Amino acid sequence: MLRCPTCGSTDLYQVLGGYAGTMYRCKRCGYTGSFVIESEEELPPPDEGTINRAHMQHSVYPGIKIAALLFLLFLLLNHLL
Repeated sequence: MLRCPTCGSTDLYQVLGGYAGTMYRCKRCGYTGSFVIESEEELPPPDEGTINRAHMQHSVYPGIKIAALLFLLFLLLNHLL
């Protein structure tokens, strides 16, 4: 059984394979990578707190998004003027 290394979920699907190697994506937390945990024992499902913390690790703070948008707008206005 394959498990997500971030949240422990078994809801994984393969997104890439063949010569490039195998990459997986987790449906619960959005993890994408080739490193997964393989186990034969049945573990309890992960709690919601683990999933929320895992999602926060991959998210970008809203302030950074706003700053990037303002910077791009500034560059665009300077190019037009």
